[in-house]
Amino acid sequence: MNGSRISVGGLMLERNERWTFVVQGDAIVGRRDDMEGVLCIRHVASNTLPGRLTHEYCLETARRLLNVPDGPIDGLDALESPTGPYGAATFVGAADVRRVWYCSRAPGLIVGVHICPNELARAPVYNLIRGECRRIMAGAVFDRPSWGGDDPLTRVLIEEPDAAADEESDRPDDGQR
Repeated sequence: MNGSRISVGGLMLERNERWTFVVQGDAIVGRRDDMEGVLCIRHVASNTLPGRLTHEYCLETARRLLNVPDGPIDGLDALESPTGPYGAATFVGAADVRRVWYCSRAPGLIVGVHICPNELARAPVYNLIRGECRRIMAGAVFDRPSWGGDDPLTRVLIEEPDAAADEESDRPDDGQR
């Protein structure tokens, strides 16, 4: 993994010193420094989802879980990842803008929404905040170490990024690289 992670509310999220995350009920709530707006993240287990996930189903589930009102979509991104659908959509309301993300993982579906006032969404800093949220959501994974996982994937998730590089640099050069 390219960066360190924090464990919060059953997930592992990319560590970003500008963001603080807390668990409130069944949601993870993130705030960026003193900026207006909030990132709310939830997840559901795969055994509660239908057999085959589609982008439409994932977006509708994200909207429902995050209480995002139905409305016209202003900007939609939909990609296929190795673990299933990943996407985002923007909903512009009268008072606020809501950017919704969803990402399918083997253990379930992770959804998030960044909500901010319309004024902030028109400010240049909004693109930076939206990019940070995108990275947080794209890198979100279920917290396998908290389940007691000790498989190769779990070890990659908990290993500090510099540890692997240090281990590689400690190996003698045998001239066969």
